[in-house]
Amino acid sequence: MNRRVRSGSASVLLSALALLVLVALNVVASRGTQSWDLTRSGVNTLAPQSVLVARRLDSDLAVIGLFRTAPANGQIQAEALVALYEAQSSRIVYRSANFDTDVADVRKYSVTEPGTLVLDYRGKTQLLTPALQTEQDFTSALLKLESDHSPVVCWGAGVGGRSRSDTGQNGYSSVADVLARNNFTTKDLLVADLTTIPSDCDEVVLIAPAVGLSPVTVKAVVDYLATGGSLLIAGDPWSQTPAAVSALNDVLNPYRVAFSGALVVEPDASRAFDAITPATYAYGQSPITRDIQGIVSVFPQTTAITGKGTAGAVPVVISGTTNLSYAIVTPRQEVARQAGDTAGPFAIMETLQVPAGQKTARIVIVGTTAFAENKVLPPSSNSANLELALGTFQWLAREDALISLPPKPPRALPLILTQQDQSTAIFITIFLMPGLIVFGGVMVWWRRRLVR
Repeated sequence: MNRRVRSGSASVLLSALALLVLVALNVVASRGTQSWDLTRSGVNTLAPQSVLVARRLDSDLAVIGLFRTAPANGQIQAEALVALYEAQSSRIVYRSANFDTDVADVRKYSVTEPGTLVLDYRGKTQLLTPALQTEQDFTSALLKLESDHSPVVCWGAGVGGRSRSDTGQNGYSSVADVLARNNFTTKDLLVADLTTIPSDCDEVVLIAPAVGLSPVTVKAVVDYLATGGSLLIAGDPWSQTPAAVSALNDVLNPYRVAFSGALVVEPDASRAFDAITPATYAYGQSPITRDIQGIVSVFPQTTAITGKGTAGAVPVVISGTTNLSYAIVTPRQEVARQAGDTAGPFAIMETLQVPAGQKTARIVIVGTTAFAENKVLPPSSNSANLELALGTFQWLAREDALISLPPKPPRALPLILTQQDQSTAIFITIFLMPGLIVFGGVMVWWRRRLVR
């Protein structure tokens, strides 16, 4: 009998100890501020680049939220985003204001839309309207506020090729927009008979000119690279203008690389959207690809990049094809493999770093002009081509630490609890649940006592 009593008493004691442990854990947890983001895409945490930008602040950043008092006014979502940045820097100071009654802030910052976030840093401001309140938007605004220099992209114009103002499927207007949002200045550079590249060009863009470049223009670009310039150069297969392809290869000739001009076919369905649209999800190691590993990008109708580069150059194949791929030199309707086709694998996007005196020239070579057309960027496509293109421009501008932010699904909103909700949660977790455990232990002990 004594043994049964001791056994029952031990059960009650263990239940009591379990209750004490649970209460202690809840008390400790309620006083802590640590959190863990276990979502697959890290939707409730900032990307490393955003953290870096927030921590670089060396003066106070005032963030003002101007909202109307109304349901679904976007305040919860906006403040949840700001809170992620506040957690990374004590320099970020947030306050909310009423759009309709706090007219001083509305007038001072020329705010026209309720729900706007105002970022005020060292006398410079950025306005984030409700449509521009993603992590990319907030970090881009911080970049603009922190930077004393806006990288200048000189876009080759006047010889055909892709236009940065073209809003059609084959245009580059989406790229121009994302560059503007990331603190770049873009201007057209008339390259016909250009004798020298302007000194304010941080990078030059040549997207498959429709006509050949003059020897004077080719020399201007080569001389620009010889002084440590940056160049994005893209070609296409089966060009209708051999002189244009030849001119692009003349630019690349000092570095012993070239466009083959043949159409690359990728039969491996796991590495292609279709036979003439190779796809990549495993990229070469580069700051450009740091945050898009495992996310697919596409390269429609691409040609191959040949050559191994000059001595001292540092080539990196960003995207390539499989051993099953082949290239068709002469245009034809049927792309099935035939005798005479060139066997792969091929590089279809590559970077080069070449010593140039006290500096290093940077070159990005892409085998297709379609890699950053509007049709492969949001909202037409959810591929990683947007991040790849932005990362390319940032790398050429030598902003390696600020390469593009990876896409994320919408963030989960914080759970807002009233005082009554909090009291209910505390009662359930600290008293009710442990109490039920103890009650169950006592009932088991009592039942065993009656049976025995």
